[in-house]
Amino acid sequence: MIVDAAQWSRLDAEAAEQVAKSIAVRSGAKLAEVRPHEYAGRRGPVAIFVVGGKQFAFVPGGEVTVGFDGHRFEPTPQQEASFTEAGLEGDIREFTDSVTSRLRTVVVPPLLVAAEAVEAGAVAVPPDHPDIVRRVDRIRRRPRPAAEPAPGQVEWSGTARAILRPDWTVEAAWLLGSPSYNGEVARLAGLGQRLLTPDEWEHACGAGATTLFRWGAANPDSDPWSAATGPHRGPNLFGLSIGQDPYREERTSVRDVVCGGDGGSVVCGGAGSFLSWLTIATAYRDLHYAAEVASDDSFGTMRLRPAIPLV
Repeated sequence: MIVDAAQWSRLDAEAAEQVAKSIAVRSGAKLAEVRPHEYAGRRGPVAIFVVGGKQFAFVPGGEVTVGFDGHRFEPTPQQEASFTEAGLEGDIREFTDSVTSRLRTVVVPPLLVAAEAVEAGAVAVPPDHPDIVRRVDRIRRRPRPAAEPAPGQVEWSGTARAILRPDWTVEAAWLLGSPSYNGEVARLAGLGQRLLTPDEWEHACGAGATTLFRWGAANPDSDPWSAATGPHRGPNLFGLSIGQDPYREERTSVRDVVCGGDGGSVVCGGAGSFLSWLTIATAYRDLHYAAEVASDDSFGTMRLRPAIPLV
């Protein structure tokens, strides 16, 4: 018993739980919780499953609308001012249309989608892993004020990463490999998983929202990278943490299409609030950046959002 996106959004708690239980039986995933959820004024159930120790959310499929028509965009005065201050020529609507995928109706399958994107090549290791302990000790022995806490997160030249508590104990740690796109596709296939298509990614992110951003048409001040709180930080209508940071773009099943960011180029370049937020708009596409990423597996960090087909 798998329902489509329109049906799922209307289910009460009891009916949603019955659907979630049927998904668990069909997929072999462990059902963790079913809860009512509200995001940006919209309500719907969220179903969370556990597969291989990682959380996956149910993303219903069916006939859905994705993409964006920039010519119908009604910018706020603040967005207009920010766009003008960035020094770009032309109309904000035309520009927005040029950097978002076209509005379209598609049919997508129901999926279990990773609640958080994963970093390719990152292998979790115990906090007391000898290599991690040795690296942290080296940092800790460097001269610094006695009361200075640990830096929170540290990374060693793409080989390892650790999250440190203020007292310098290790909370979590990873060893980092050098993954390839094709290698990650094959690895996921071996687990019965795959990457999202661009259509599926936009649907998973927007969850039916027709506005530029999944929360509406306006954006906060500042930029999404430095804003610790805001509409982009909480889980979306399907319960996914997605499109939160332009530096953390995600690969899709189409090698030269990335979603959810631009590698941080706009934020780093100081282009202003509107253009910075635009990079995490649901349908945003940076064709130049995506082409660079697609041509070189070593270009930055590769982030993926695994999906498990249900049909």
